[in-house]
Amino acid sequence: MLDLIFILGCSILAIMGHLARNRKWLEWIIRIIIGSFCGCELLAAVVTQDSTIPWANQVLYAMAAATGLLLVLPVREIYSKALTVIDGIVSLRCITGPIRHHMNAFKSIMDRDIFVPKSVPHMVGLFIYITTFGMMLQTINPANFSIPAIPFPIPISIIQLFSYNGLGLVLLSFCGVGIFITRDWKAAFKRLGWEKPTWAHVGIGLALIVFSFGFDLAWSLYTHGLADQDLATKLSQYNSGTFSVADGFGMSVFIALCTAIFAGVGEETLIRGALQPAIGILPAAILHGILHAQFAHAPIFIIQVALWSMVMGIARRFTNTTTTIIGHAGFNFVTTFLFAFNP
Repeated sequence: MLDLIFILGCSILAIMGHLARNRKWLEWIIRIIIGSFCGCELLAAVVTQDSTIPWANQVLYAMAAATGLLLVLPVREIYSKALTVIDGIVSLRCITGPIRHHMNAFKSIMDRDIFVPKSVPHMVGLFIYITTFGMMLQTINPANFSIPAIPFPIPISIIQLFSYNGLGLVLLSFCGVGIFITRDWKAAFKRLGWEKPTWAHVGIGLALIVFSFGFDLAWSLYTHGLADQDLATKLSQYNSGTFSVADGFGMSVFIALCTAIFAGVGEETLIRGALQPAIGILPAAILHGILHAQFAHAPIFIIQVALWSMVMGIARRFTNTTTTIIGHAGFNFVTTFLFAFNP
């Protein structure tokens, strides 16, 4: 419930960001809200400086600094240049530009601006990104990179899948692109990359499913004996417990479909559709990894999700979000079914 309330709050703030494009007074309200969050984060960092969890305290200081600097236009311009360079490399524009458009590598990298410094909606989007990223980062203990301890799994709730992954993330995405304010339905769908897939897109989506299985297998082999613990087996047991059901085959198919549709559509719409065009492939992929809070006690699996998400982001750059939804949902369906149907 708290997650959904947080998403609703971010959705309202995103709508305010689009309304503020023609209302200076509303922009100042948004600035006051961001500044207030900065003050609260700084105060919390000072109050808890003697805490037994120094990592969380350090994250608070970093959040306060990043949030406060976001209000300064020259700093946002630096953010824009840095994000543009990073995305130009990660998105492979530095390679495709010279080959396809006969541009030099530097011009190819800088050809598409990532994050518009003077855009209030972009400022709000980056604020939501920093806040969400920081909140999730506080729950991670970097010391567990050596010997992760995966917690006891709790069976997943269909209502949680629908309200958070399905309805919540999609709502935030549409609010983030200014539905009914700066964009109508058609423009919002296009901005989020929701397009009718061609057969080529379907083929690429199926190829992403195969790639995901191969990547998952390779990572499992890598983590099999890491730090004197069989992490691959631990993760498998955790997932089996999380998606375990009591009614056999039929319920296993149902929960697999719900996970595929709600998680696949919701996460891809937010990460690939709303965020990636505004902040770039790499930051969006890192957030995608850290949003998998179930891996907070085993951060190496967050890295796995982030690396996989980068590949999905590259695929999104050359196709659309619908294509990555096919790949993500398809992979989720098969793996969740195997986890749920756990005889």
